[in-house]
Amino acid sequence: MCIIPASTAVVERGFSTMNLLCSPLRSTFTQTKHTHLMLTCIEGLDLNDKTLEKLCDAFKNRKQRKIML
Repeated sequence: MCIIPASTAVVERGFSTMNLLCSPLRSTFTQTKHTHLMLTCIEGLDLNDKTLEKLCDAFKNRKQRKIML
């Protein structure tokens, strides 16, 4: 009885997040990818300064994909 939630707010929030994430462009994602996206949206990311620096460096070092026409 201690683990049963008293309301359905958590479940409704999860379905609401799932509806926001499941767009036609994301319909090819696997179940694992959807799960990770939902957890990130609901729980948020726990980023510290080192992690942010690594992400910024990785983004800066990527190939430039923009094509000038």
